[in-house]
Amino acid sequence: MEIRFKSTYVSEDLHYAVGIVEPVGDYAIRVIDPTHIIMTDPEKWTPGTDPSAIFGITEEEYNWKDTDLEKLDDLAQKLRTDIPKDRLLGEKDGVRSTDRVESIDYGKYTRYRKELNEKRRDMVINNMLNAEELYMMYCGETGKPYVFGFQFILMYEDKTMAMEAANEYRKRNVPLLVSTFTRDQFNKEETKSIFQELQVMGLACIMFIDKEKRQAMLLTRDILKHPAFLGNKNNMIFGNGPLDFALTNLFQYMRTPNLTDRSDPEKFKEAVTKQISFYESRVIESLSEAKYLVPFKVDKDGRASTPIVRFEPKPKQPAEGEAAQPEEGEKLPPKQFLPVFSNGMEFFTDNDSFKARIMSYDDVMTLITEGKLDGFLLNMKSRCALPCTEERFKQVAEFRAWKEKRIAEAKEKGIELPDAPKDEAPVDTPFVPITGGKNEKE
Repeated sequence: MEIRFKSTYVSEDLHYAVGIVEPVGDYAIRVIDPTHIIMTDPEKWTPGTDPSAIFGITEEEYNWKDTDLEKLDDLAQKLRTDIPKDRLLGEKDGVRSTDRVESIDYGKYTRYRKELNEKRRDMVINNMLNAEELYMMYCGETGKPYVFGFQFILMYEDKTMAMEAANEYRKRNVPLLVSTFTRDQFNKEETKSIFQELQVMGLACIMFIDKEKRQAMLLTRDILKHPAFLGNKNNMIFGNGPLDFALTNLFQYMRTPNLTDRSDPEKFKEAVTKQISFYESRVIESLSEAKYLVPFKVDKDGRASTPIVRFEPKPKQPAEGEAAQPEEGEKLPPKQFLPVFSNGMEFFTDNDSFKARIMSYDDVMTLITEGKLDGFLLNMKSRCALPCTEERFKQVAEFRAWKEKRIAEAKEKGIELPDAPKDEAPVDTPFVPITGGKNEKE
C-alpha cells in the first residue's frame, strides 16, 4: 500500500513535519536526516537528496504542534537518531528541495520559532565552547574535514558516538576518520582556533551532535561571535573561503564517489562525470575571483624574487611487449610552476626568509607570462594541491566572458545582480607576513 502523507505542521529549521497518513488516518511524523544515519540502503541514495522516514505517533504527540512545540522538537530529534522499528511506517531514499510539503498553519509560528532557534543556538554554542574535547569527521583521502551533502561538516561532543558513526560510514566505503580537538585548540584566548580555520576554509556550517544525540546546525561565524568564545576576535587568517570550499568538494567527490548508485556502470559514469564537471566549474569561478598569497624574498641588494617549483617529466613507460627507448634521446624540459597559496594556513615554507604578497589572478598571470612559466601550483604541500596550466586558464577566460555577457544582458533588462560574497578576513594577520602591492621586478 502506498503511504500518502498530508502535512499540517512543518518545521523547516529542524527538518520534520507532522500530519495524517492517508488513507488509514493514522498520525505520523516525517523526519529528514541530512547526516544519512537513518538511511538503510545507501546504494540507492541519490546525490543532492536527503533520506527521510515516516514514524507513527500518538494523537497526544501530534497535538504538541499546538500545545508544546519543544516536546515535538525533542521527539523529532530522538527519532532521527534512535530509530524505533515498531514506529517505522515507511522510508524514502531521498527528499529534494523541491519536495516541499504544504503547511497550513506554519505562519503563526514563525516568530516563535525564530526566538526559540536563537535561544537554542546560543545554548548549544555555549555548551560546545565549554566542552573539554570535540570530535570532528575528517576525510581520509583529502586530509580535510568531510563535507556532508557537500554543505556541512559533522562535529560530536562524545568520542564513542563519533567513532561509532565513523565506523558506520566506513562500512559504506566512505573513508572517515575522527580528529580530536581539545579546548586549547578551539577556545583559548590569544590562540588560533579550529573554528577560525574552518571559516577560512569556507566551511560555514557545522552539524553538532551533543551527548544526548541532539543535532544542531550551527554557523561558524555565529560561534566566533558568541560571548563564550575566548579567542582574539581580530585574530583572523587571510583566506579565500569560496575557493577552498570548492576545492574541498571537488577533491572529496573525485576520491570518494562511494554513495552513488553503481548498479548501472554507464549511469554511474555519467553521474560521476556530471557531478565532477559541476564542482570543476565552481573551482574555475573561484580561481577567477580569488586573491592569492604569492611567496617572495628580498636579497641583500634589495631585489625581490619569487621561488619556482620545477618538475622533471617522467620518461614514457613502454607498453607491454614494446622495447624501451634509449636514454640518449632528447630529454623533455622540466615543467616550471609559480607556487601560490589560497590561505594563510597553507602558506608555509622551509625558509623563514620568504614572505607573501596578496595578488589577484591577473597579477599571478602576469608573473607567469613574464617568467615564461608553465602555470601555477596552488597549495603545493596540500593533499589537494591543484596545478593550473593552459587548459584551466582557457576555462577561466571562458567563464569571465560568460559573466561579462550575463552582466551586460542583466543591465539592459534593468536587473541588478547580487554582489559576490566578500572575504571577511583582514589583510593583516599574525600568521602570515603580508605586504601590499604588486611584486617588484628583479
